[in-house]
Amino acid sequence: MRCTYCGSQDLLHDYIHGCVVCSNCGTVNDYIFIEHFTPIKDDEIFKFRGLPTIREGFEKKMARGRLQQLAKASRDVRIYESFAKKRRRDVYVDWDALQKRLQGGKSRVYRHVAEDAIRRKVDTDRFIKIIIERIIDADPVLSSRTLRGKAALAIILKHLILDNDIDMNRIAMETSLSRMHIKRLLTLVKTRMRFINRRIAEVRSAVLGPIPISQ
Repeated sequence: MRCTYCGSQDLLHDYIHGCVVCSNCGTVNDYIFIEHFTPIKDDEIFKFRGLPTIREGFEKKMARGRLQQLAKASRDVRIYESFAKKRRRDVYVDWDALQKRLQGGKSRVYRHVAEDAIRRKVDTDRFIKIIIERIIDADPVLSSRTLRGKAALAIILKHLILDNDIDMNRIAMETSLSRMHIKRLLTLVKTRMRFINRRIAEVRSAVLGPIPISQ
């Protein structure tokens, strides 16, 4: 930065008077103060105090920032508590998802305690992962389910593709769903078989490879 009058680089920041001064010619090149107003007797009338020092201005700005942060934190906690009061057993409020929702985004706030373990199972079982990606997520009816519901559907379809018996009790235990819920998902699969059958060959080929002609 150079002096706008003489071009000198010898500029001094005067934090007492709130300006940038050229030490060579004395020209004031810029102002660094912060103007502010203060209330009189805590009513709605505000009076101009003038030009404070830069230190005083920054202190007031930081104090305002801390008050705003406290107000936001208090508001977020109240909203969190309102969601937490409505949660079901074994369900918690996802704080990050709640923050995204408060910022105008779309996110599922409630999560089941077993979801992390189920997500790991989905990520490590290639068969189930492909079923979710190519069948369940491609169907608007099936894709509306929660992660636990999708995992249960994928396990059911995996057994159907491999011609294995479907053990509802085991699927319920693996996905933390009730046996009645698994029974309803089985009924749902039957209603969507026209769509599912068109995708099964694709999934079988992706996971098991092409079937030899001799078979």
